[in-house]
Amino acid sequence: MSKRTRNLVIVAGAIALLIVVAVVASRGKHQDVVEARVQKLAYTTFTAKLPENGVVMYERAATIPALVGGNVGQIFVQAGSAVSQGELLATIYNPTIVYNAEGSQADYASAQANIAASRGIEQSTKVGNQAQVDTNKSALDLAKRVYDEDVVLYQNKAIPRNQLDTDKASLDQKQVAYDQSVQQLRLGAISGYNGGSVQAAEAAAEKARIINDQNQQQAGFLQVRAPFDGVIQSVATQTNDALRPLQAGDPVTAGQALFTIAGGRGYIVRAQVDEQDIINVRLGMPVLVTGQDFPGKTIHGHVSAIAPIATKSTDASSTAKQVLTTIQLDENPPFLRDGLSADVDILTTDIPHSIVVPNDAIVKEDGKSYVWVVKDGIANKRAVTLGRAGDTQTLVTSGLAAGDSIVAEKSPELTAGAQVRPAATGSPSPSPSGA
Repeated sequence: MSKRTRNLVIVAGAIALLIVVAVVASRGKHQDVVEARVQKLAYTTFTAKLPENGVVMYERAATIPALVGGNVGQIFVQAGSAVSQGELLATIYNPTIVYNAEGSQADYASAQANIAASRGIEQSTKVGNQAQVDTNKSALDLAKRVYDEDVVLYQNKAIPRNQLDTDKASLDQKQVAYDQSVQQLRLGAISGYNGGSVQAAEAAAEKARIINDQNQQQAGFLQVRAPFDGVIQSVATQTNDALRPLQAGDPVTAGQALFTIAGGRGYIVRAQVDEQDIINVRLGMPVLVTGQDFPGKTIHGHVSAIAPIATKSTDASSTAKQVLTTIQLDENPPFLRDGLSADVDILTTDIPHSIVVPNDAIVKEDGKSYVWVVKDGIANKRAVTLGRAGDTQTLVTSGLAAGDSIVAEKSPELTAGAQVRPAATGSPSPSPSGA
């Protein structure tokens, strides 16, 4: 090979080597530039939501039934009528109930009068018995005095023996009469001085009172009244015509529903919270209520009641237990209706002035948590301490500050020192909520 040829080969090899080095360098430089979604952090409010299903209903609702049978007398309200507690809604006509109530009222009054009469007789008998005791006591004292005097006279032989015996017999008779009158007085105190007539009259009056109370209650049921302040939601229809409301003269039976009424401060939502989640729910927690029945609308409320017991899930296939939770709505828009289904988000965590990151931004290694922080276009891992986690975002308690930029998505190709080119995105940045 000539010298010139050898030089050409050497030059060609050098050029090839330069090309290879340039290609390798170009490839290495390309691998260090990673396109990723970058998010600049700012202080926000971290909110964790507990999603549940619920039902819209009136805070207080009741069915008002007929408590006695009969025929409709008058109906004074219609659906939509605002009523006050105790207001007369309707009357029921039943002459038998009225007759029984009037009769028992008279019987009770008569029984009360018998008590007064019996007490008068008792008092008179007591006075008579006491007077007999006093009379017999006086006669006994006189007979004893005569006998004692005659004993002295007999001892002095001033009177015969038969006179003393006569005096003794009279004294014994007076003693028996006195003892009997005392016994009669004592017996009267126990038995009522007249064979127990007052006690019998009082017992009869009590029986008459019970019967009369029952009959008066039945008579009171002939007037159907509102159990509380509210609005009449519906009036019952005729048995054979679901489109025709009850009319005067229509028959009704005891227990038949006549009206429905709703009252209270407005609508509530009742939801079943899973037993494992109820530990995070507290009275007063804010709640967001949405639903397919009122799309695009969000109603604010708060937890107003938590049941003291857990009950078996209404889902027959589930063995879990649930706790009935009541949400009082802070507003009552006109489109709400009793019985609508609702989606409930209980805001179990609400921490202002927080730093939160997307869950996809968190890297787990050796039991520790890291986030890729981008500074001057270069990515480096930074250890962070995490707090409460939601469905999409997590609270960061240390390691990051407002103004830091992070890689907001999973990027397995990232390495320490890699250059990061922010990816273009047409979607809005994630909500600061933790759910």
